[in-house]
Amino acid sequence: MAERIFGIGIIGAGRISGAHARAAGEAGSTRLVMASEVDDKRAHEFEAKWHVPVVSDYLEVLNNPEVDIVSLTLPHWLHEPIGIAAAQAGKHIFVEKPMADSIDECDRMIAAARANGVKLFTGHTEQFLAPNVKARQMIASGEVGLPVLATDCWYKAFGVAARPPWFLDRSKGGGMWLMNGAHMIDRLTYLMGDRVVSVKAMVQTRFHAIQADDTALAYLEFANGTGATIAHTGYKDHAGAGVDQPGGEIVITCTEAQLKIVDRNRLFRSVPGDRGGAWEEVVVDRVDTTTAELRALVSNIVNNEPETVSVEQARHIVDVMTACEMSSQTGREVRIND
Repeated sequence: MAERIFGIGIIGAGRISGAHARAAGEAGSTRLVMASEVDDKRAHEFEAKWHVPVVSDYLEVLNNPEVDIVSLTLPHWLHEPIGIAAAQAGKHIFVEKPMADSIDECDRMIAAARANGVKLFTGHTEQFLAPNVKARQMIASGEVGLPVLATDCWYKAFGVAARPPWFLDRSKGGGMWLMNGAHMIDRLTYLMGDRVVSVKAMVQTRFHAIQADDTALAYLEFANGTGATIAHTGYKDHAGAGVDQPGGEIVITCTEAQLKIVDRNRLFRSVPGDRGGAWEEVVVDRVDTTTAELRALVSNIVNNEPETVSVEQARHIVDVMTACEMSSQTGREVRIND
């Protein structure tokens, strides 16, 4: 019996869409069927590069019987309405993170997916990055002992001029927190192996005259009593305003050793027996995360199993992000009860 090939339709031909198009050609049991894009320039560029039809109306993607999986590479505020429409059309959904802008939106997407028997897979790439996967294995095996605390710092320029208008408006899901804060919360919960139960945070606009945040500092308390800090900025866009860390730096202090992940592609551990404290690199293979995610989703569909990135985890990340915003607004700790 021939292996089933899943047709992929991409809705939104912006910056991240190319990774999804490439993954459709590399995952092994998928093929790119078509895409939709309302901007003519982006539509023509995508069509020329990937050699598939690009339409302006996303409903044509949802109504195409050759499309089995829909990749939503859209502004955050469109995830919910188009995600629900995709579920109602019977399409499995591969949505870029965050799942949505609020818990209520997440709940409506999850309900629609479950009611229509389709998978809802959120693209939390941090769970597929080789350094993170290896670090989690080292923690789970007991090699470095139990995690005690973690710090995650990620500094970069905001790049206002290059951002689309929606990204400068929190009501549309814009800002650094929803974009990169989602990554940071996801990787910390993944690495620490636990859910967040409370937060105390500052999510503010300090560098730019925009209607979205550019600065965040947060303390996360996990259910097992461990803690982690997050520091993130989108500082000013002039030379000398800061030093970019392309993917940030995470340090996890465990009872027997420390782990450090740098720029999302290199893993280090403290040298066993070195009282002076030196780092040694743990060699890991590079992974195309979007291809790995798509393969996982196909496996979830074929085997009729829960999503590898569970809807509960994706929802929890949105819960933590919005709790941090609430903490910033009130100046108080916020408990998370999801």
